[in-house]
Amino acid sequence: MFRKCGVGVPVLEFTVFCHICLLVDNFSSHSVSYQLINICLEFFEPNMTSFLQPCDAGIICCFKALYCCSLCSHTLDLDEAAKQEIYKINLSKGMMMAKKAWGKVTPGTIQHCWNHTQIQP
Repeated sequence: MFRKCGVGVPVLEFTVFCHICLLVDNFSSHSVSYQLINICLEFFEPNMTSFLQPCDAGIICCFKALYCCSLCSHTLDLDEAAKQEIYKINLSKGMMMAKKAWGKVTPGTIQHCWNHTQIQP
């Protein structure tokens, strides 16, 4: 999975002196058969997903709410302009809206989710 996604390749080009710790669950496709440079993979213990789920749920919930807000705003703009198919968006527009929504997820939200899991010092 990591090779297909290119994990480490773009990162290493710009962060030669950085060291990265990537936290990974034990899903069967999360295996690496080659040496990663400057990247340490730390695999969670079995059955850890349910313990860490609040982190995923909180961040994803925030992202989805921000994306839906953007989608509603876009839809209302099209409706006010008397456009047809106000709910139809192309892939590029959807990706731009997702990028904008992710940019609005605050570090405080992510920190709160990590604090909720109680796995950091």
